[in-house]
Amino acid sequence: MKCGSWTNSIENRPNPHHEDHRDVVKDVYCAEVKGIPGLCAYGETVPEAVEQLEIVKKSAFELMLKQGKNIPLPTIHLEIPVDIYEQMTNKVEIAQFVVV
Repeated sequence: MKCGSWTNSIENRPNPHHEDHRDVVKDVYCAEVKGIPGLCAYGETVPEAVEQLEIVKKSAFELMLKQGKNIPLPTIHLEIPVDIYEQMTNKVEIAQFVVV
């Protein structure tokens, strides 16, 4: 069974590598790191899947470092209304990161 993409992120939890979860089959959840294809784990509940992902992620990151591979930097996706963006005073500094 393969984790697929799903857009609802895990709430109330630090999420530096954009971890998502989804219900794969009844009573089985998948948690995955979006920036690293195939890095996922399963559990009977969302918290269990996330807990398992932390174990898998630690091992995967250690292996990636041993192999001289870079661990992708965490990303944040932020959506704000255009009218609020227009009022921001630091638009010039963040313009390179804005996607409309």
